[in-house]
Amino acid sequence: MKALKVGVIGCGSIAQYRHLPEYAFNQHVELVAVCDINEERAKKVAVKYGVKAFTSYVELLQSGEVEAISVCTPNYLHAPISIAALQAGVHVLCEKPMATSKEEAEKMIEVAKQSGKKLMIAHNQRFVKSHQKARQLIESGEIGKIYSFRTTFGHVGPEDWSVEGKGGWFFQKEKAFIGAIGDLGVHKTDLLRYLLGEEFIEVGAFVETSARDFIDVDDNAVCVLKTESGIIGTLAASWAYVVKKITLPLFMVRKQYFV
Repeated sequence: MKALKVGVIGCGSIAQYRHLPEYAFNQHVELVAVCDINEERAKKVAVKYGVKAFTSYVELLQSGEVEAISVCTPNYLHAPISIAALQAGVHVLCEKPMATSKEEAEKMIEVAKQSGKKLMIAHNQRFVKSHQKARQLIESGEIGKIYSFRTTFGHVGPEDWSVEGKGGWFFQKEKAFIGAIGDLGVHKTDLLRYLLGEEFIEVGAFVETSARDFIDVDDNAVCVLKTESGIIGTLAASWAYVVKKITLPLFMVRKQYFV
């Protein structure tokens, strides 16, 4: 089977830790190009993987080099780059959150249908084997009727792992649009939709910037969600989880709490 020629647009942490190594490992794809407005970063990554470097996504899409791309850019660029790629006849795997507005998301879906190309959002929790088993058990009725749920997702914040640290786009509203709820909450929202097999029809939320004084997006959020059949529950997303480091002889343990 012919390998799919893939490019990655945006060479930040999510690309370097997940998309790029995964593509390099996958025998069904051929990583051929990377793109980042930071030329030094783009060239460094390109050399590491032996691919072409671009600083303009428009030039990459017009080059004819790729058949599919990963969009790993700041949130505000997810929709325009995805739409441009689909219109250029290129399949798209876009990082979450899908877009910064309902209108943008709907436009992405519309263009994907018109182009006949695949559009997928990187909600990877659907592919965790334990989550797939949970869906099977719920769907079969083996564990009974679901009345409520509770989920939480948190860590110490993007400054701990982002290539740009505290000065990065994650904390800039004009580029990120939303904070912890868009970075982490969307994963659990999609997972719940997958597990329950239903859409949410009502949402109530508290969204706050309470743990940092240098950002203008949320770093803590708690939502109450209701599905079509009346299942209700809570979702919490946070960039303010305290991490206790316990130094042991051979390694460091980070104590984190995820449900």
